[in-house]
Amino acid sequence: MADDELPEPQLPAVEAPEPLASEPQAAETALPHPRPRSVGRAVTVISLRVVRGLVGAAAAILVIGAVGFVPLPTIGIEPLATTVQPEPAELLVGCAGSLLQLGDDAGTDANQLSSVGIPQLTVAAEPGRAAESTLAESDAGTGGTARAPAVLTLPASADARLAAAQAQRATDDDRLRGLAASGCVEPRSSSWLVGGATTVGRTTLLLLANPTAVTAQVTLQLWGEEGPVLAPGLNGIAVPAGTQRVIPLSGFAPDLASPVVHVEARGGLVAASLQTSVTRVLDAGGVDVVGDTAAPSRELVIPGVRIFDQEGVSSSLGIADYADLDAIARIGNPGTEDAEVEVSLTPTLAGGVATSFDLEVHAGTVTDIALSSALELGQGPLPDGSYTVTVRADTPVVAGVRVSTIPLPGVDETGQPVAAAADLAWLAAAPPLTGDALLAVAAAPEPVLVVVNPDNATRTVRLEPVDGGDTITLELPAAGSAGLTLASDTAYRLLGAEGVHAAISFAAPGQVAGYTFRSPRAADTPLVVRP
Repeated sequence: MADDELPEPQLPAVEAPEPLASEPQAAETALPHPRPRSVGRAVTVISLRVVRGLVGAAAAILVIGAVGFVPLPTIGIEPLATTVQPEPAELLVGCAGSLLQLGDDAGTDANQLSSVGIPQLTVAAEPGRAAESTLAESDAGTGGTARAPAVLTLPASADARLAAAQAQRATDDDRLRGLAASGCVEPRSSSWLVGGATTVGRTTLLLLANPTAVTAQVTLQLWGEEGPVLAPGLNGIAVPAGTQRVIPLSGFAPDLASPVVHVEARGGLVAASLQTSVTRVLDAGGVDVVGDTAAPSRELVIPGVRIFDQEGVSSSLGIADYADLDAIARIGNPGTEDAEVEVSLTPTLAGGVATSFDLEVHAGTVTDIALSSALELGQGPLPDGSYTVTVRADTPVVAGVRVSTIPLPGVDETGQPVAAAADLAWLAAAPPLTGDALLAVAAAPEPVLVVVNPDNATRTVRLEPVDGGDTITLELPAAGSAGLTLASDTAYRLLGAEGVHAAISFAAPGQVAGYTFRSPRAADTPLVVRP
């Protein structure tokens, strides 16, 4: 017998018991000592099983992959829709109209509005000439007259452009004094206004002009230094077609130092602005028409911040009620989260002072902060010139800048300083231009255009006088700005301007003003209409 063969065990015959009814019959009778398989055969069986498993897995992967590449049927209904190409609408802009004051000509009846003077318009249109009219009605009683808000229209065409601005200097009335210049704007459904105050001696009027053919229903949101303002009358303000509504902000929030207003219109559209004026003790201390600023954003650019007669401003701060002459930035946070904000000030020309500082603006509040906050103790005031203020935040905010000007004070017979004629201006954040633009320069002194390049590469823009003349080339440094003095009461084409920010400012002794430039809305964008 070979050594690797074992004898079969001899077992006695045993009768298997009958299976229980509740137990299944076994397929085989297990032996107490089963015969071992050979090692080679076991390895072969295992290998075959592994191979079969791998083949099966590969087949499954191929099936799944094939199913993944085969488009599956979907069940759905394509919504009915029609794309409509509207006819281009005529170009339309509205201007603020004459300066207004509370009280009649004699200075009595503080609930009555009256107008002061007539603004001078500067209009630029191409091709052709713009049609000019005025609103038919106004809360100030100016409807249908030269003092009413002006409306300018131009027929639509592929190359149509329309721009306008107004300027007015108040000198003859003791209750209003100063220069007010503002750009005429397209009516909008949403406008953000930063400026003014309703504290003692400060008056701020909300101007709502509706040059469209449909009544506008206006809702106001108002914030201040303490948070949102909740007051009756902020909703459902009707502005009929062809009319101007004038609403004193003090009716909603008296003694508000830092208002920010959001205007929303439904139905018709409105051209919204603020008129703010100051009375210091008994002296008129400045007036301005405040245009709308850029919508809330994490980065805002305020070009053309004009510092003028800063020595006179610094010398007049100690006179009673003149402490608010300093240039400030106003930051409004309409959101629900606190904002960490960086404010930087960069000069347009050499010789200025660049500064930056950080601050926190709590959710739903407004903060005013001096632009000189980052200057070292004992450092002199900001040198005169044009600056760009950039606001960066970690949550969307709105912003504006207030500047003031005043000559050096005189001295009375007792040796006390006597303030000279002061003025103020609120300068808004400028949205980027979407292409070439037509610029209307108001009839005001020493206009300085500032163009800001946000790109990290140098750029060149060109200015062409609309009435003819030499083209002006303006080199813009990377992430910087450039400025130049223009002729007043004229118009220019700004070419190669896509993406840049632009504003203009005016200044003279006792006068300061400024406004931003915007691109027109697209009037013929295709619309998708669904039932």
